[in-house]
Amino acid sequence: MSEFKLQHLVAELLKSLGGKNSPEKLVENLQKSINNSTGKECSGSQVAIQNYVQRIAEDLKNSEPFLSKFEDLKQKNVDCLGPYVQLLYQISQDSGVKSLLYKMAKQHTASEQKTEITRDDLPQVRNRLRREALKKSQNDSYSTSILNVSTTLPRASTPSVTSWVQRRPTLSWDFSCQSFSSYCAAVPAVSQENILIEDLLNVLIGLPGCYIEAEELNDLYGPRTFKINDNVPLPLQELVKQILPIASHYSIIQRFTEEKMRFEFGQVNNALAEVMNSILKEHIIYITQLQDEFLSDNLNLQKLWFYVQKRLHSLGITANIASTISKSDARGGKVLSLLHDHIIGSIGDERTQQRCVGLMEAACVPYMKMLGMWIYRGIISDPISEFLVKDNEVIQKEDMPVDYSADYWDKKYSIEREKIPKFLESVADIILKAGKYLNVIRQCGKPVKNKIRPILYKIEEKHYIEAIENAYKFASQTLLDLVVKEKDLLGRLKSVKHYFLLDQGDFIVAFLTLCEKELSKDVGDVIQGRIESLMDLALRLSSAISDPYKDDLRTELLPYDLQFQMLKILTIQTNLEQDFRTSYDRQKLLVIDSFAFSYEVHWPLSLILNRKSLACYQMIFRHLFYCKYVERMICQVWKCNKVAKKFHFEDAQHYRTAFALRQRMLHCVQNLEYHMMVEVIEPHWCLFLQRIAKVNNVDEILACHCDFLDSCLKDCMLTIPPILRTVTKLLSICVEFCQFMQRTQQYFVEAELGSLPNSLYESFNQNEKAFQEKPPSPMETVPSFKDQIALFDVQFSVALINLLDQINDLNRDSSEHDRLFNLLYRLDFNSFYTGHLMKKDFSGLKIGSSG
Repeated sequence: MSEFKLQHLVAELLKSLGGKNSPEKLVENLQKSINNSTGKECSGSQVAIQNYVQRIAEDLKNSEPFLSKFEDLKQKNVDCLGPYVQLLYQISQDSGVKSLLYKMAKQHTASEQKTEITRDDLPQVRNRLRREALKKSQNDSYSTSILNVSTTLPRASTPSVTSWVQRRPTLSWDFSCQSFSSYCAAVPAVSQENILIEDLLNVLIGLPGCYIEAEELNDLYGPRTFKINDNVPLPLQELVKQILPIASHYSIIQRFTEEKMRFEFGQVNNALAEVMNSILKEHIIYITQLQDEFLSDNLNLQKLWFYVQKRLHSLGITANIASTISKSDARGGKVLSLLHDHIIGSIGDERTQQRCVGLMEAACVPYMKMLGMWIYRGIISDPISEFLVKDNEVIQKEDMPVDYSADYWDKKYSIEREKIPKFLESVADIILKAGKYLNVIRQCGKPVKNKIRPILYKIEEKHYIEAIENAYKFASQTLLDLVVKEKDLLGRLKSVKHYFLLDQGDFIVAFLTLCEKELSKDVGDVIQGRIESLMDLALRLSSAISDPYKDDLRTELLPYDLQFQMLKILTIQTNLEQDFRTSYDRQKLLVIDSFAFSYEVHWPLSLILNRKSLACYQMIFRHLFYCKYVERMICQVWKCNKVAKKFHFEDAQHYRTAFALRQRMLHCVQNLEYHMMVEVIEPHWCLFLQRIAKVNNVDEILACHCDFLDSCLKDCMLTIPPILRTVTKLLSICVEFCQFMQRTQQYFVEAELGSLPNSLYESFNQNEKAFQEKPPSPMETVPSFKDQIALFDVQFSVALINLLDQINDLNRDSSEHDRLFNLLYRLDFNSFYTGHLMKKDFSGLKIGSSG
């Protein structure tokens, strides 16, 4: 510790204790005692400290906390621990110091208990505060209190200062003090005019007079009334009454400026109050000039009225604007809207319009600066929340979840309609887009080099509308070039189409071949990393190896199948939504039911390929991929059934129905795929490319992309729940049929040929593992091969006829689903199902049941 600090502490201690000794002498004695005891400290200080600690502990009722604290400080090598323990020992031995400390602690505890407030005491405290506030308001002048109390709290983190009028009420220029002198009845009537003129000159600048008294306000923002002494002659009273409205206008403007100068009322109100304050200064200068005329004996009441009536109109306009803004508690854009209404309403009155335009131009300066920062830099500089664009971001982009891109574009920036100035309503949307575009460019680390033009308010809209539109065009084109050219948007979209819309055929075939066994397993029995490795191998073995974005493809195992996912989406905000809130039983899912591709997209392309659009791609992919999987199963059954060529003609007749059903199933699934891939996705894709080549901004790209996905989902029948259920049922019947044929293949081949041919043995064993099914229980009655095929035939035919009827009913009332007519024709070629086959199936069902 330095000598100066030690001397300062000793002086403070002497001052507290009331000592009269010199601090310098005490410090000198302390230093001498320390120097003398330094040599002894090495040998006996530790013993002395332990002795002090032991004596203090003996005097305490519970010495454990003290001893543990001492040991803790000792282990930490705290400086001056020895002298501190010695001081505590001296205090414990001095009864006078102990009694003094006890009294001080008792007083401190009592004060704490007195100031402690519980929840039950809150009503009493609130009532007491109200009474005190009421007394305060009655004692103070009312004209001062209206400028000191604000009914609204600051809406931003800007510093809020207490109004100077509250602390210095006599500094207000709005009749803040009492009359300078009282009325004297001895003044002759002839001399009263000069006193009235002097009073008027004071009242016109907010000072009280002798004959003219300002009355208390009934409305915080209303006009002020005045009371004229009854002894003033009536002609003079009438003349004074004509002049007093100017004082009322002055009072309104003065109250407005003194209140709106504070931070929490916003920059627009601050700027407007500043220009109104300059108007008041001009008014005071003018009254000062009249004061010179009065002192020169060149002014009477008639001349005064002649001089001031020129200012009555302009001050009245300003006071009306101030009163309107204060009563509506307007801030930011709302203030500018009210000023704009006054400008529009004053068309035809040039003087009024000029005054309103002058106020508007001054008030617009901070707002136009915020607008310029937004449309030229993409930055919101709005501490009081006055601007029409609101930033809803709470945390940084890097900390947001994976669906940040969609939330960023849709929710991060929004327009607050009540804060849009009326003269900017027509361009509010492009103002929002211009700043959003620039913000995305800045977050990509790209410099924004646009030509900045000052934005000023003029009566002619073209002055600021043209500047806003030019800024929007620059921002739009810059972001469009960044996304389309530099980030290769079309290349990314084509890459997504290759994998999600099965545009890369050889890759899908290779992937199905490699993952066939994995896809037929339960979800819990597979390792996703293995599927990921097989997908990567399929990419390397197919023509997809030339895709520069192939490494962004990922695999995903969703916890629900496609039908549950689609119905969960389609029932949002409906009565059936609650049915799909429960979690899907993941244990019963096969990999083929839960498998989907995902795609890694980086900023700013994640604005277009966001979470929502990738989910749409996933749903289309799952439907197409499952159809491809079913088609592959049917083709494998066809491949194994080729052994029937070796059967005798009579024996082959027994399997003709099964082979015919297999072919009908293959025809149905292939036509479903053809409809979705060739008649739906490809035309919509070509139309999407044509539209995206003509876009002018990113929002149009988003709209085109959204329309493309919605059209694909609708025409692929994924958004029509009854048809989706029917198609899912059809495909499940096909899967069950394939599994049955694979399971019985070995038995009927051995029955007809005596043994399984070597050429089919290996392929059969491979397919047997791929199409596993739970074997029937011993007590279960197993139907014959013919009856089982007949049952599959009826189920498939009924489901397909149901699908055809649903498509017919769908297009009966509207032409929204015209593309499905082609599918209707292909599935029901030559009325095969809706004609004679329906009767044949029903008759066959009866025969089968009777046999």
